[in-house]
Amino acid sequence: MIKLVNICKSYQAGSQTIKALDNLNLEIRDGDFLAVVGHSGSGKTTLLNVLACYDDFDSGIYMYDGKNVGSFDSRKKTAFCRHEVGTVFQEYHLLPFLNVYENIMLPSRYSHAKITRNTIDNTLKSLKTGDIGNKYPHQLSGGQKQRVAIARTLLRDVRTILADEPTGALDVQNGRKIVGFFRKMNSQGLTVIMVTHDIALARQARRIAVMENGHVVAERDLLSS
Repeated sequence: MIKLVNICKSYQAGSQTIKALDNLNLEIRDGDFLAVVGHSGSGKTTLLNVLACYDDFDSGIYMYDGKNVGSFDSRKKTAFCRHEVGTVFQEYHLLPFLNVYENIMLPSRYSHAKITRNTIDNTLKSLKTGDIGNKYPHQLSGGQKQRVAIARTLLRDVRTILADEPTGALDVQNGRKIVGFFRKMNSQGLTVIMVTHDIALARQARRIAVMENGHVVAERDLLSS
């Protein structure tokens, strides 16, 4: 379980202090699929950055599976990022000079995991990408690029997936397909936390959390599974 208690995070913008997270409280169960919605500037992306340990927080408590993440040193944070959480970004973050196989294998160089091309092909097949292993990013559609980014995260064998506006650069049809893949991963036991501005897509999750001014102002359980 993920538990956030009174999390605060501020940024300096010139002489102005911006409270990105303001005494935020949130619990996320193992195997949950949570959609986080809210207006631009409400703190959604900052929340994901804190969960992924990309950003430190100023005060509060962040518990993950009974461990106090706020007490982690740099070595523990690195291990946490490699083995527990994986992030899927709107921008894909594929290196243009590497083909699909190479882009997916890149993170394994740092975790020393052994990923074969056959394993990648099977994962890409499950995401319905077609035979694209030898193609380069400029040869892929937006939907294919996002599925490659998802495959890269899945093959890290993490327990929690953080998705930051993963459908924002896609058309409606591809956006629905991507959320469908997240639903499938969630049904297999992965915890999924997805930030989205699209309420229709958010309703495909198990729960919705609404953010405003840096904290959660409403939560709702959904009937979807």
